[in-house]
Amino acid sequence: MTAHPLDQVVGGANRLFALSGAEVRTFDGEGETLGRCARFAPPPQKERRAALGGLDAEETLRAAGLPDDDSTPEAEEALVDEGLGPKRRTGPQPLSDTGILPHALATSEATDFVWIATSSGVFRGDENGCFPAGLDGRDLLLVAAAGGAVVAATDDLLFKRSPEVNPVTNDSNDSNDDSATFTIVAGLTARPRALALGADGAAIVADDDGVLVIGGDGTTARILDRPTEAVTVCGGVALALADDGVYRWTPGTPPVLTSDRPPVRGIACGPPGEARWIATGLGVWTSPDGATWTERTETLGRRVAGAAILGERIWLAIESGLIAFDPTAEQHARRSTGRSIVRAETAAGVAPLPTRHLVAPTLPWPEVTALFGTARTPDRRSWQVMMLLTFPLGRAAGRHGDPTVVAAESARRDQALAREQVDLATGADTNDDDALDDGERRARLDSVRQEREALR
Repeated sequence: MTAHPLDQVVGGANRLFALSGAEVRTFDGEGETLGRCARFAPPPQKERRAALGGLDAEETLRAAGLPDDDSTPEAEEALVDEGLGPKRRTGPQPLSDTGILPHALATSEATDFVWIATSSGVFRGDENGCFPAGLDGRDLLLVAAAGGAVVAATDDLLFKRSPEVNPVTNDSNDSNDDSATFTIVAGLTARPRALALGADGAAIVADDDGVLVIGGDGTTARILDRPTEAVTVCGGVALALADDGVYRWTPGTPPVLTSDRPPVRGIACGPPGEARWIATGLGVWTSPDGATWTERTETLGRRVAGAAILGERIWLAIESGLIAFDPTAEQHARRSTGRSIVRAETAAGVAPLPTRHLVAPTLPWPEVTALFGTARTPDRRSWQVMMLLTFPLGRAAGRHGDPTVVAAESARRDQALAREQVDLATGADTNDDDALDDGERRARLDSVRQEREALR
């Protein structure tokens, strides 16, 4: 347990590392705390000049032409100039006064130390402490590690650290190599949201424009043009969570849409088998192939910040603690109570959501505008009708809203309501604190049904 909710957890060979607020904690294989890093480097203290001639505060203020009981900012500045004490702060402390803040963690499954992306460079840490490892002064957002390589990203630059390989043993012992430095690999056009290293050593950057693959020589290729929030690599296969679903690929092949996206925000590697991929967010979802997802009943309705594997055990960062569970311990119960992602038309026996009328037409049908007017003079009365046909061709068509977006959002909303309807109808409780009574359950079930009918 920690005093602050956990934000991230990663696993190495024999250690777990968790990010909790401004701290990085190290745990052993049993979840026991071994050490922590906090306030990586306090801000430098400003030098103060010694007091001159033994003047006190009242004399200093009078010498500056101010009342001896003055408490204005001008009086404070006068006291600071004479070295009679630090300036009193009346407002919030600047962000720099909080020291260096950690932003993200990364580790390799073969090492027992963690790489930390901070507001002032990269740090490397373990249970004995955290120490600077390069890029001092740079505000790093993300870091990723695999084998002996490490990549880190700011909002507009990507850096890589590759240790020297011993020509005799053909080995790169990164834990003992302090000579390797970070070098700029490429510039980034969008703020990165996730970072990983591919099986071929290329950096994989997920951002609001999609997925960008950056080779060691700086060559870049945009392989996905959908906003992407998370990406990870397990056994040489990459998996990404985009806004329209889950994509999977291997180096040299284009991403393939494998399934709808569960209600999750992060993804991690699990042990080979049914839980090869672990998605976390609102609960925990596992998948053997990235195509079929099953929700774990143990974490229904709970916020899960991340997952990490240590040996054959999976650790979850839930609220302020680490919780371990075996994905195969309740295999039969999970199969009978868990559920895979289903589309709206198969859930709860409700008719499919009609979205055909929202699909964009294949022909450029015109927009019809009718004008009707009358005129009256002392001599006569008249009326006239004008019909205006507008054909949306070329760029003009792009100025109109795409109805397929409305159809997709309606389908997603209906799918979410269908899942909630199944939970309420079967009695599955999504609240760990207070179970719903029958009256409240029926009321919520009626509300969900009405909203689904409204979508039709």
